Amino acid sequence: MSHFFETRTEVTKYANEFIRRVEEHCQDEIYCKFKLQKITLDWDKKRRASRGGMYADGPGINIAMWRLYQPLGELHRVYEYKSFDSDPEIGGFYTRSKWHKLEMVILHEIAHALQYYSYKLNKFRCKPHGPTWKNFYRRLRGVFLNPYLEPQHDAKIEYQDMIDEVVGIKPDPLSRRAATR
Repeated sequence: MSHFFETRTEVTKYANEFIRRVEEHCQDEIYCKFKLQKITLDWDKKRRASRGGMYADGPGINIAMWRLYQPLGELHRVYEYKSFDSDPEIGGFYTRSKWHKLEMVILHEIAHALQYYSYKLNKFRCKPHGPTWKNFYRRLRGVFLNPYLEPQHDAKIEYQDMIDEVVGIKPDPLSRRAATR
């Protein structure tokens, strides 16, 4: 239990520092008066979904932490919403980092907080994952996550090779995957 507590403490500290860096960037580059009034890092195992938006006190995020921390060193796939998972800038990705999934969810929810803050300032609304949100998310991902991802084409090939090995599929000698080994 002590190891879990240390890990949970480390992850919470990392998440809080990351959130503050992103918030500072939002103030410098997007809305100078933007401030997250509510930040909740919820470690309840029953909590399944994170949320970003407008709360009673103002913009905020509530992150479902239990499923986000990935103590993996192996390559793994992180998914986004199906409607934009294949987008090269805001979609899912391959990574070996234990932090990237957590960072992605934080950026996703802060983009919602920015979206609702923008609605309040500009008196307009659009879909939750519509153009306004995608614009904010794309901008945040472009600074805080995407530059730190390994080349996705190569990672995708390696990941598929891992899946094929587990399933027992022998590589086709004429395929690109076999040629890149």
